[in-house]
Amino acid sequence: SQLGQFPRGKGGNTAVATYRASHNKPRDEGASSIHAKTPTKNGEEEDIASRRQVQVYMNGCVGDDEFGRELRTQLEASKIDISGVRVVPGEKTGACVVLVEIAHGESRNIGHPGANNAWSPRVASSVECLAGDQRPDLVIAHLEHPREIIEQVLQTASRRGVETLLNPSPATYLVSGLYNSITHLIMNETEAAELSGQSSEEYKGIEAWERVADHFLRLGVENVVLTLGKEGAYYATAEGTKGKINAVPNVKVVDSTGAG
Repeated sequence: SQLGQFPRGKGGNTAVATYRASHNKPRDEGASSIHAKTPTKNGEEEDIASRRQVQVYMNGCVGDDEFGRELRTQLEASKIDISGVRVVPGEKTGACVVLVEIAHGESRNIGHPGANNAWSPRVASSVECLAGDQRPDLVIAHLEHPREIIEQVLQTASRRGVETLLNPSPATYLVSGLYNSITHLIMNETEAAELSGQSSEEYKGIEAWERVADHFLRLGVENVVLTLGKEGAYYATAEGTKGKINAVPNVKVVDSTGAG
């Protein structure tokens, strides 16, 4: 058995993964990359990087403890804007104990929200306050903050025409009227079962995946993705496209935490 301490969490992991997915891996000087020049209509060269610049803003709360300080340092080193991360005096940073089964790589989590429960938007009616007072292109949320706060954030963003993405983890009841404020809903089978009031055992096979995706599409979600572990993922959209994407083959799973 092994024990490790990693200051990151769902919000931090999501922020870093989003940044990395939005930027090419740095290459050697002279190699073809995002920094190549391309001709514009008037013949001048334009830096592609300037047109593809993606900034990720992290919003949340940490405690005034060592974990909180290390988390902020790591996020900054990963080029995440942490101007929206507040320090809560006298509170501990949220923590989660993850137990990983060596035999099959599946995990179980025990979490303590700590400072997470203290977070709310700086301006309740603003979506710009989440992105350095600029209008964001996408708001990504999970449910490790109070549910009512997350519902308010998603509804505010939707009213302003900003796309939203919700990973409903840890899964908890959401009011049915919220779903039409969710552009992208990404969840695993357990979360889908809890949100729809069904048993996760019922969500096995392509017909079951299609049925649960249709359930959330009828509630108003535009795009639904079910993460299926070693089975890959199933997706469905309000426009009628749907299908299954197989997982990358021949991958030895060591720890599934964060893989969904």
